[in-house]
Amino acid sequence: MDQETEQTRTTAAPGSDELLRLVVESAIDFAIFSTDPNGLVTSWNAGAERVLGYAENEIIGRMADVIFTPEDRAAGIPDQERRQASAQGRAEDERWTMRKDGSRFWASGLAMPLTDRTLGYLKILRDRTEAHQSEARLRASEERFRLLATSIPQLVFRTRNDGQRTWGSPQWINFTGLSLEESLGLGWLDALHPEDREATQVAWDDARRTGEYYAEHRVRRSADGEYRWHQTRARPIEGADDASDWVGTMTDIHDLRMLHGRQQVLMGELQHRTRNLLAVVQAIATKTRRNSGSFEAFQAEFESRLRALSRVQSLLARVDYQDVDLRDLVVAELAAHDDGQREGKTRLEGASIRLPATSAQAVGLALHELTTNAVKYGALAQPTGRLEVLWREQIEEGRRRVVVEWAESGVAMPERIERKGYGSELIERALPYQLGARTSLEFHSDGIRCTLVVPLKDNVAEASHG
Repeated sequence: MDQETEQTRTTAAPGSDELLRLVVESAIDFAIFSTDPNGLVTSWNAGAERVLGYAENEIIGRMADVIFTPEDRAAGIPDQERRQASAQGRAEDERWTMRKDGSRFWASGLAMPLTDRTLGYLKILRDRTEAHQSEARLRASEERFRLLATSIPQLVFRTRNDGQRTWGSPQWINFTGLSLEESLGLGWLDALHPEDREATQVAWDDARRTGEYYAEHRVRRSADGEYRWHQTRARPIEGADDASDWVGTMTDIHDLRMLHGRQQVLMGELQHRTRNLLAVVQAIATKTRRNSGSFEAFQAEFESRLRALSRVQSLLARVDYQDVDLRDLVVAELAAHDDGQREGKTRLEGASIRLPATSAQAVGLALHELTTNAVKYGALAQPTGRLEVLWREQIEEGRRRVVVEWAESGVAMPERIERKGYGSELIERALPYQLGARTSLEFHSDGIRCTLVVPLKDNVAEASHG
């Protein structure tokens, strides 16, 4: 390089002091100023004027303490900052700072002694109000989230979008017995039923595609070791810097699932009962039609038998289709045909014996046929007639059975008796076929005698432990 070029370059380039001044003046987003050892301002850049509001000629020679809030000045913070800068070579702080107009902003500051410490200090600060407020809002949001997450009954968690847990609520820890450290990452899977873990993880593949996680799985309760069904949902946190940050809840649905299962069983049972009931109605209709001489006769008999069936169904519904007391069956049927003029004509006697639903329905229809006949032609139709219905329990070959005896007396019986009706067929053929019962139907000179021997559902051993 020749001498002329070097001379030109030397002349054009600013000196190091000038270059430093230009750099400082160009940093308009930063307040950069110096003070003497006592805190009097000795230099003030354009950024300081922009951030703090003081022009250079207004602040040079004044105490830099004016940018501190009154409460900080009262607490001696400016002096503490200078002492720390002298002792440690720097003093960093973040605090509220005052502008010339009295407004406040959140500043991040750094104070350092100048190379020649006798000249004082250099301070650089920057307005970080917006970032501070954002952080404050985030902290408040986090606090609200933690408050909510620790107050609701669900098990709350935060996770990555691949199922790796980053936080679990106290409810999760208390329920599963896994500590927070044990639950982080994929450690939380240890609380799930082994058969549900693979499907639980696979569901996260769908979640990344759909933006929502859903799974139902069994979670072990540490208090008793029971696995309880939970419904888990999770979604990305809106407004989060990291799109893979998700929040979710696990809701105990075990009882609901059990109720649903119970409902399915009940629906199946209802369908079964409905089919059986329709089959009974169909059989009644067929047999009644076959033994009816006219439509009017069919209608009257059919309606009467349906009402009898309805009475039995009402008794069954009252006990939720469990066992029915035999006395209730007898009383209900006789009461349905009571005209208020038969007082003293009947005698009912027997212990409390309960019939299962299937037996109650068939026996109820048999009692209806006997009662209807008695009301039309027998003991309940004739002034001298009497009716006894007695029942007792007996044991045969280790099995419990109920013996029902229907005995009419004082009846003037017709010389010729028709024994081919629906009632006779029901008692002599249907009950033995349906229930394994033994039956007898006898027409004596003074009235009908009928005996029903019906098996009960439990044997002697079961009854003794009941």
